[in-house]
Amino acid sequence: MADPSKQRGRLPRRDFRNKLKRDHPSGLILLDETGAISQDRYFAVGIVTLDEPARTLRRIQTLRDKKHYYKEFKFSATTKDTIDLHRRFVEVAVEEGGLKFASFIADREVADPVARFGNHWDAYGKMAEQLLLGAVRFPMVYSVLADNYSSPGEVRFEEDLKAAVNKRLNRLGITTVVRLDSKSTDGLQLVDMLTSSIAFEFRAEAGLATHTSPKGKLARHVRDLMQVESCIGGNKSEMLNVREYEHDNWAATGTVTTAAV
Repeated sequence: MADPSKQRGRLPRRDFRNKLKRDHPSGLILLDETGAISQDRYFAVGIVTLDEPARTLRRIQTLRDKKHYYKEFKFSATTKDTIDLHRRFVEVAVEEGGLKFASFIADREVADPVARFGNHWDAYGKMAEQLLLGAVRFPMVYSVLADNYSSPGEVRFEEDLKAAVNKRLNRLGITTVVRLDSKSTDGLQLVDMLTSSIAFEFRAEAGLATHTSPKGKLARHVRDLMQVESCIGGNKSEMLNVREYEHDNWAATGTVTTAAV
């Protein structure tokens, strides 16, 4: 008699008792950096964690349709003509709820992670690894969308980041990491807006920018939404956790010894 498992193209029976359930909790993490070029004093890596990403992204699409605005939302494009729309963009994302933001800020004149890890992409990867470790809560699993970042062809940023985080978690916490052009999704534009806003305050405090500029006003608005007065020196609220990078907090393996989020 024919093996019933081979009839009608069915796969052989397997024991799926330990598989994830259909309603297993999952979410999306969005990853970006700012200040990677050598002239930049401040280098920042930030993540936005969304447990219900579809709701947030639908709200943003509704805003786009209402305003008939289909260009990329980008902090660097904040001017007196765009600041109101950029403010509303961030407000819509925060108002939906379930958003958490975390970031490492490095003052490269004090502690330069690029010098510490040898190049920009390794510094980016190590700082991203620590942020993800702080963001992935049991039993959640997450997909990670990262803004595209120029690196040599042999660099396996996505695979290495996923493997490093899951190894340290000792479980499947990150299902996949994919780098995309930020124009492809409003989620990456959101993490750019938040990461750059937080980094801008540090630049302004150092005299490299002004708090009264449109970008400075947007940065102030983001901090208000996150319910913090300032992020200088690091700060934490229900939605936000900002830490300043310090060499002494990193072990010889290049990982932070204290959780970032």
